[in-house]
Amino acid sequence: MTGVQTCALPILTPALVVAQDDLPAPQWHDAIERIRAAIADGGLRKVVAARARGVELARAIDPAAVVVELGRRQPACTRFAIARGGATFVGASPERLIRKRGRAIDSEALAGSCARSGDDVAAAAALLASGKDRGEHRWVVEAIEAALAPRCAALAVPAVPVVRTLRQILHLHTPITGELDRDRHVLELVAALHPTPAVGGTPTADAVAWIARHEPARGWYAAPVGWFDGDGDGEFAVAIRSGLIAGARATLYAGAGIVGESDPEAELAETELKLRALSGALGLDDVR
Repeated sequence: MTGVQTCALPILTPALVVAQDDLPAPQWHDAIERIRAAIADGGLRKVVAARARGVELARAIDPAAVVVELGRRQPACTRFAIARGGATFVGASPERLIRKRGRAIDSEALAGSCARSGDDVAAAAALLASGKDRGEHRWVVEAIEAALAPRCAALAVPAVPVVRTLRQILHLHTPITGELDRDRHVLELVAALHPTPAVGGTPTADAVAWIARHEPARGWYAAPVGWFDGDGDGEFAVAIRSGLIAGARATLYAGAGIVGESDPEAELAETELKLRALSGALGLDDVR
């Protein structure tokens, strides 16, 4: 008689925060107003602004335990962990960039969001009725369609988004499916799609140039993360709701799409919601 060996999953235990570094709210407001001014001047329509929060805990962080906790808290998301040079980049992304199986592909637009409330039905209806969020979402859909259509024999793009529900937040969501015109490597599709307006802005080149001039380096935040096989099939997500762990220190990242109508305080609140995806997985929900 043989027994079945099981491996116990690492357990995350809360830890005290001994230091925290945040961009002061006035500096965030100034950054958003600069983006709005650039949009008003013409050329730019949207720029995705990112925040980084540094947190130092009283003990070393176990990345494996964080990934397990992310799976418990964000079961509908793609978890990832990449260890390199003594640090581990971890996250639970709600946004698929591309998946390819043979000639079948699927992607998605995920842009436009609001906090969950006591009445998700009312919040979802308000999100679907928001001209700002629907416009921002449409730019992402159009960019994905423009990248994939020339490479596809067929492409299905719904005309109206639906609402996707996550732990803390509601997102406008449009699933996009297609059939390639010929066999192509998934990395070709990744290169054509990244960065979408959901993480860069629009027009893409101008928005990315603005980010490079005005923000500190983002590292791997919002980069494509995934896998591919020998046939060129694979799947990549967008590395949002993520952070970099090194010893007892973690740097958490969150972004918000800024358009002409954006309110700096509302966008700050949105990034707080997104930061909670990883701060909760670090055991900080009941500490901060």
